[in-house]
Amino acid sequence: MSKKLRANWRIGLLSVVLVISVILSGLVWVMPYRYEHPNEATAPRVTSVATMAQENLYVPTTVVKTGPDREQHLLFNQPQNVVLTARESLRKWTLQKGKQVSADNPTAYREYLRQSNALVLSYPSAVAIATFNTTFNQKLSAKDLTLVNRIVIPLTGQARIYLLRDQGTVVYRYQVNAQRLTKLKASLLGGRRLPVEYRWLNNQLVLTYPHAITLPTYRAAIEQQNVDSLAQTLLNSAKGKRLAQRVEGNQRIYHNGSDKRLVYDQAQGTLTFENYLSQPTRYSLQTVYAHFFRRLQQTGIIQDQLQFDTFDHAKQQITYRTTVEGFPVYNEDNYGTVRLRESETGVESLRFSCYSLTTPLPTKQPALTLPATAVVFNGLQAVGKLKDVQGLRLGYWWHSDPTAKEVTVRPTYLVKYKGEWVPYQTLMHEGGQPA
Repeated sequence: MSKKLRANWRIGLLSVVLVISVILSGLVWVMPYRYEHPNEATAPRVTSVATMAQENLYVPTTVVKTGPDREQHLLFNQPQNVVLTARESLRKWTLQKGKQVSADNPTAYREYLRQSNALVLSYPSAVAIATFNTTFNQKLSAKDLTLVNRIVIPLTGQARIYLLRDQGTVVYRYQVNAQRLTKLKASLLGGRRLPVEYRWLNNQLVLTYPHAITLPTYRAAIEQQNVDSLAQTLLNSAKGKRLAQRVEGNQRIYHNGSDKRLVYDQAQGTLTFENYLSQPTRYSLQTVYAHFFRRLQQTGIIQDQLQFDTFDHAKQQITYRTTVEGFPVYNEDNYGTVRLRESETGVESLRFSCYSLTTPLPTKQPALTLPATAVVFNGLQAVGKLKDVQGLRLGYWWHSDPTAKEVTVRPTYLVKYKGEWVPYQTLMHEGGQPA
């Protein structure tokens, strides 16, 4: 009898355990927060610049591969991120024995960019060698090369790389210790490729497209930041403490005494922060990039896909811009950009927008085809504006619409005309800006 009771008790206990197991398994599958090992596809990306590392902000954005016959292709939408793979590889290498191999020779400079079987990584604008060192874990001296625009990595195992500066067409060659190319070469596989050529235009080196190109459109949600929270952070106000503010027309002005103020244009959705310092500041070329990065971290701004874009040393002004697949994103009201400036009069200013884009995703809309660059240049020449063009970029454009929750981001050529980046259609009167 006792044996039978023990057997029944065991069966009952096993049944209860089985039922509990089934219930727990079901919860694991239906609950929205089930555990997964983080990887590149599932790990959440950090969008707050406060937690961004400097080496993630100052990275090259354009990747060009040169083949054995010196044919060149722009790479994008790769299964592996080429720039980050190159950065992690370079951080393990040691660059040494730098030697200047060319200067003041635009023809030779272009030839170094076109050497066969090589990878060209380009910044949108020159960065200081100190910033390059931080990003790639190197110790190169600024006495040799002060600024870097492009990195050329031969893929033939030559144990050398080249750093190039557009200004003065300066080329430095460095020997490389502990160079391994396996991972870097693997990251070049797959993805999309567009034929390209480097050309000089009005003394500016531009990447041109000899054939018509087709690029996808993207759709992105509009994210609006809380202006009151930004004001609390920028003006160093204690949490919960009400800031002094006043309204002048469309502008709401926050202030905390006499040294700091934030002006919010409610009609445009733009913000200007001004910090009146006790004395003027002037940072050296090698320290200013890190200084602006630290200031950006302290703002509390949340901008997805933000990258370094341009720096004007004379004005002590830096611009960070939203990108998609390495292409810069533009807007007529400069949404998605952050500009910081240090003035000689002791005023530190910050201009940005409360509107930004979340990660753009491909849409089901048809891809757009853009003409070859020569067609664009011919059109600009026909209207007498080519002589004033200071640069050309392939990028994306989106229209301001503060009432929209989503916007379409469309590919276009951006032309730097008299200091401003505008869609090429605007200058050629072909229906104005992209629709």
